Amino acid sequence: MRGWLLVLLAFAPFTPADNLLTPWTAGPPAGEWSSPWRLADIPKLKPSERTLVDQGGQQVLQIKADAAAGGLLHPLALPGDQPWQLSWQWRTEQKLEQARFATRDGDDYAARVYVLLDYPLDSLSFVTRQKLRLARTFFDPDLPAATLSYVWDNRAAPGTSARSAYTETVEMLVLRGPEAPLGQWQEERRDLRADAIAAFGSAPRRILGVVFAADSDNTRERVESYFAAPQLQIKP
Repeated sequence: MRGWLLVLLAFAPFTPADNLLTPWTAGPPAGEWSSPWRLADIPKLKPSERTLVDQGGQQVLQIKADAAAGGLLHPLALPGDQPWQLSWQWRTEQKLEQARFATRDGDDYAARVYVLLDYPLDSLSFVTRQKLRLARTFFDPDLPAATLSYVWDNRAAPGTSARSAYTETVEMLVLRGPEAPLGQWQEERRDLRADAIAAFGSAPRRILGVVFAADSDNTRERVESYFAAPQLQIKP
């Protein structure tokens, strides 16, 4: 997926036992999803279709990407040194046959979850700092300094990791690979602080947001995926 997702920050008081992610449908009845959830699109790319659908009495997020890219963003402003645990369920109906993990031409994923992170600029390499400053100046002043990207890949085995082919500030980690069954829910739990330290060498200053997404803009294929039960809590 090319480009960056817009980050619009929100801050609210919380207690450690709370789920910091608002349920999809806890907002006004007229809304398609609850605030602060909002669309996250990539400039100049066809957006994915994002809707809430009922499955077994549960409202789940459906994303259809037909040569498209995009997700649903929940902005946050949380201290990054806490042991945050992100959990969710996901499933996909198709494989992206032409996708290739961590390559420019094949940089598509049937399902992916981004965690947007804030780091001090002086913790980044000189080249990365300069690139980020330029990107913030000319494209988006709120671009995150680093991003974890958990992906459902068509070829790479779970546990495979690599920097994005487009930017070294995005670390991609395969959670589901070619052996994962299609059309069946899978559950994930991630320790965000531990994953950030493994990827970037230290805990972030803040967690800026979470994005649930699917993209097929590079391979021009079609994919349909679902997400359910997103939760962000202090790790027990």
